[in-house]
Amino acid sequence: MIDELVSEMRAVVEDARDRGDANGYFAAMYLGVTTAIERGLADGSFATPDRLAALTRAFAGRYLEAVRLSRRGERPTDSWDTAFSAARTWRPTVLQHLLLGMNAHINLDLGIACATVAPGTEIVELEADFMEINEILAGLVKAVQDRLNRVSPLYRFVDDVTGDTDRAVVNFSIARARRDAWQFATSLASDDHETASRRIRDQDLSVSRLGSRILRPGRLAATGLLGIRATEKRHPSEIIDILAGHSTR
Repeated sequence: MIDELVSEMRAVVEDARDRGDANGYFAAMYLGVTTAIERGLADGSFATPDRLAALTRAFAGRYLEAVRLSRRGERPTDSWDTAFSAARTWRPTVLQHLLLGMNAHINLDLGIACATVAPGTEIVELEADFMEINEILAGLVKAVQDRLNRVSPLYRFVDDVTGDTDRAVVNFSIARARRDAWQFATSLASDDHETASRRIRDQDLSVSRLGSRILRPGRLAATGLLGIRATEKRHPSEIIDILAGHSTR
């Protein structure tokens, strides 16, 4: 049902690996999410597979469109522009690259995808599918932690690197982002076109600002992150392989 989506995501990862592009870090992690959903759809794990597949396509489609725009030299949303631009500098750690991608994709894209698939009062019926995706995201947390430990031994000393509790890491919490995404989605679903467009613009600006704080978290955190950055695997292609779990070969 979403095999073409997985293939396109895999191509993004392979292209980033070939070019040694740090933007491939998030792509490699996100490939794992999409593949997990594909498996769940194939084995009948979801109560409403057609609707979940539609949400998955809308959600991933926003990321893939941002990638296409960036590669053509066009500007994607501010949120994704902040994330993609970070790959042009040395200092951001792999963790920061991952959090920048999650920030743009969860805090902006997820709510828009939900409201697109289930406008108006239909949004209420989508909540179960939204929670299914949340469970998949949560289930991949340990794998992300384990793979980051292979990127740098110092990640073992970073508590809850993926921000899956309310204790934000580098100014970001996945748990809070998921809650906020649902609130954003329900608001968008009931808005008229003009109000929704304005709300999306405001949200994009807010998410982009959070991305800037992820990149510049404060002097103490920045010093610790610099130490991690100095010990990370040196070549982006090797890091992409680690984060993908070699699933693209």
